[in-house]
Amino acid sequence: MFDVLAYLLEEFSDPDACPAHDDLGRQLAAAGFENDEISNALEWLDGLNSLNDGAYQGANDSTGLRVYHDEEIARLPTEIRGLIMFLEDNGALSPAQREMLIDRLLALPDDEISLPTAKLAALMVLWAQRAELPVLVGEDLLTALHGEPTMQ
Repeated sequence: MFDVLAYLLEEFSDPDACPAHDDLGRQLAAAGFENDEISNALEWLDGLNSLNDGAYQGANDSTGLRVYHDEEIARLPTEIRGLIMFLEDNGALSPAQREMLIDRLLALPDDEISLPTAKLAALMVLWAQRAELPVLVGEDLLTALHGEPTMQ
């Protein structure tokens, strides 16, 4: 599934450039992805797109501290919660985008939640929101796609 998401990020710089589901599915299959991977990725992406309708917009108005629920703590390792805090503190994620990222991470099976998948999920949230990334933060997130950062 994550290879499909990475492919979408690299292939379509603008989410609006993505074809409709059926056409996208055919394009992904032609690119060599398995049907299960395609189906899981599109389902995950549909979940993300449903959040774009403003499900967490109220979070942008709050000034409080984000406290994680026990289930979130159990499912999201410290390094991932640290990444989320880093991204928000450095202006890469708004509070609403933070909540969207947490939602999409919790939609994954436990064995698929890792730091690289969290970085890719963050990129997908920002991509779907058409958000600009601070250069150095974006470089760190792009390691999820390309391995080592390219900036010296």
